[in-house]
Amino acid sequence: MTRRATGAAAARTGGAVRRAAVAVAALLVLLPLAVAGPAPALAASGVRLAVTSQTPAIGTRGSTLEVAGTVSNTGRQVLRHASVRLRLSDTALGSRSELAAVMSGRVASRDGRVVAEVDLPDLGPGSSAPYDVQQALDAVPELTGFGVYALGIEVVGVRGDAAKDPARVALVRSLLPWSPPTPGLDPTGFSWVWPLVGTPVRLASGEFANDSLAGSLAPGGRLDRLLQAGIALARGAAITWAVDPELLETVQDMADGYDVVSSGGRATVPGGGSGLARSWLEQLQAATVGEPVLPLPYADPDVVAMIRHGVPGDVARARSIGADVVAGLLPAADRIGEIAWPADGYLDRDTLGALARGGVTSVVLDGRALPATIDLSYTPSGRGRLSSTSGPVAGLLADPVLADLLRAAPTGAEGSAVAAQRVVAETAMIAAELPSSGASRTVVAMPPRRWSPSQTYLDQLVAVGSAAWAAPVSLRELAADPLPEVDRARLRYPRAERRAELSESSLRALDLYRSKTALFASILTDKTRLVPGLLASHLRLASTAWRGRTEARVIRFSREQTYLVKDLLGSVRVQPGDFTFGSRSGKIPVTIVNDLGQAVNVVLRLDPQTPRLRVQPVVVPEIGPNQKVQVEVPATAVAGGLVVVEASLRTPGGAQYGQPVALRIRITQIGTVALVITVAAAVVLFLAAGVRVVRRVRRRDPDDPDEPDDPSPEPAGETADVTA
Repeated sequence: MTRRATGAAAARTGGAVRRAAVAVAALLVLLPLAVAGPAPALAASGVRLAVTSQTPAIGTRGSTLEVAGTVSNTGRQVLRHASVRLRLSDTALGSRSELAAVMSGRVASRDGRVVAEVDLPDLGPGSSAPYDVQQALDAVPELTGFGVYALGIEVVGVRGDAAKDPARVALVRSLLPWSPPTPGLDPTGFSWVWPLVGTPVRLASGEFANDSLAGSLAPGGRLDRLLQAGIALARGAAITWAVDPELLETVQDMADGYDVVSSGGRATVPGGGSGLARSWLEQLQAATVGEPVLPLPYADPDVVAMIRHGVPGDVARARSIGADVVAGLLPAADRIGEIAWPADGYLDRDTLGALARGGVTSVVLDGRALPATIDLSYTPSGRGRLSSTSGPVAGLLADPVLADLLRAAPTGAEGSAVAAQRVVAETAMIAAELPSSGASRTVVAMPPRRWSPSQTYLDQLVAVGSAAWAAPVSLRELAADPLPEVDRARLRYPRAERRAELSESSLRALDLYRSKTALFASILTDKTRLVPGLLASHLRLASTAWRGRTEARVIRFSREQTYLVKDLLGSVRVQPGDFTFGSRSGKIPVTIVNDLGQAVNVVLRLDPQTPRLRVQPVVVPEIGPNQKVQVEVPATAVAGGLVVVEASLRTPGGAQYGQPVALRIRITQIGTVALVITVAAAVVLFLAAGVRVVRRVRRRDPDDPDEPDDPSPEPAGETADVTA
């Protein structure tokens, strides 16, 4: 692209304009107050005026202005002799501050004359009527040179039966940029950041918490609207697609089929968005061929909060994973890894330094993060310089008014046309401030991350892509520009942004989640399964999507924590039991259960709670998937009684895995004294039996071997002769 003016030319023009800065300084102070949108459409008279469309967004030779909507009587009297009128200011507005004053209703002198009118039927209480007012713009003599004209849509009528002239009962203020065949200016550079960022719905298990993403990808859904509008805007404007890699990965996962947790949370049902996901991803891949894509860190974690918490490694990991995902799913895109876009366009100095050390050379910021040191009567180029511990970093500064207007975009049809028209008019007004500066002055437009404007709003907004006053300048081109002549203050990080960060307690809970994930991973033989899902879940739980949504974040964290602790960590455990130990030494059978779908390596440890039992270390073999193994632990009894033994698992590195399990062992071993008594008794019995045998042998007649022994008992009182 050829630049038509140099920075020096812009400086000379800026110097001339600065002489008028004092006259407009007061209005510039009020400029941020004017971004709340059009004046209320509901007047005190009880008439509601809704504008649903305004075409064209840019007036040109041969075009016809058409404004349509509805008028509703919310009062208690009949509205008679009513009509809808269009009023156009006599001349173009002179500055952005005047534009803001007109739109806020603080200035009524720009209402102008009636250029078109259409009658309405009498409206009874509670009734409504549509209107459609048209006017050929070639027939409006006020439209001469390039500029932005104030457009008023008003309703006039008479309340009740009073015989008086119709009076204004409702008014909506809008704007009409007029672009003649020869605008008489050099186009100003504009660069758009176009976000495709979602709220994480995928769980660590691979299941989806809900099926809301399918609705967002469907025709007319939020992400579909943004994709289609981005494609249309890119035909004439410079846009940089800012994409959350986690969203891309989730959409790809959907395309192959997915399961959604049921409302009760106890079962899953097939998701219904597979076809929608495939179509959306294919359209994005086609739209980004050769186009700049800015990969956000994976799952868009709260980078500032994480750096403050002291986990820069997690930020680096999210950026690395995000870059790899985008490279795999958008292979033909022009990936921009050196530019970062922090949440809301704000960061602190510590975060800036951490990003710079990670290779970031430019950051997209809200212009208020690096404000000009003096009040200006024109919009400066969105380029600044920041200093970090790793060297200078280029600041790509979004226009604050445009940022606020885009953030306030209506999500419904009512008011959308007028709100978008304000953005289109602001860009024309910016170009009119310094008509000869050309693309040496570039303005950055930055919608919010999870932008959700209505279709009407986007249809109106994309007209900027064909505007004669806007030249496409990419973020990379802006980053390469020499610094403009505007001096800027030090980097600012507002207190409101600090309060919006994820809380310290939330991040401490994530630290515990990460440590438990590492503990679980240490026993697995295949760390490519299960573990990536847990690590991704950790980043999803740190997403900026949870800012301001504490209850939803707690519910999601609780679900993920339950899955990790109960379903994964708890699947490898010692089975409790009661045992009887009946000898001085032996083996205690201990059962270890592995309910996971893959093999694990663990170490078994037994800790008797009394000294009655001593155990020896044992090697546990690898436990296969969905298996139980019985490990026999050698033990020696010291004394009898009941012994409680704590059985616990350890990782191969020695860290405790899970909670100990109590084993109850009853020792019934025979002691030494009892053994001596038993042996002595056996000897006595043996000797007694031997004596009796000898006695009988001696009584037999040695001369008559056939004579039987005398079986008769000995006479009473006779003493046997026992020779010991």
